Amino acid sequence: MKNRIFLICTAFLGIFSSCSTDDENTDTQKPNIYLNSPSDEQIFEPGDTIMVDAEFTDNQALGSYKIEIHFAGDGHHHKTEEEGVEWFYTETGMIAGTPKVYHLVKEISIPTAINGEPLEHGHYHLGIYLIDAAGNEKQEFIEIEIH
Repeated sequence: MKNRIFLICTAFLGIFSSCSTDDENTDTQKPNIYLNSPSDEQIFEPGDTIMVDAEFTDNQALGSYKIEIHFAGDGHHHKTEEEGVEWFYTETGMIAGTPKVYHLVKEISIPTAINGEPLEHGHYHLGIYLIDAAGNEKQEFIEIEIH
């Protein structure tokens, strides 16, 4: 009787261990973003160029990235002069060949006006989203100022 129980338990253990090997090969590790520039709290002026220099890494393969810049104001102002227009920038890119390391260098021009209206000055968020080939996502945000 003990031998039968042992054989049944061994059979179930073999079945369950063979099913778990697929889970062990699944990539669940998020990629990494190393933002070399710009630096947090860096100050720019309308018409300047933001140089984005970042290195992306992953344990298996990279997939795509997105850069986003948006106004970070909280919605209230104490100015009596005419307000500017909030700037929004977004760009996405695929990382060809699914490498493990990718170096991104991108120049982004800050407009001086949007539809003839001056640019809203203040705090902006610059965010980078990175997705690896398995769909794991990492985000990195800094704050920049435009005066």
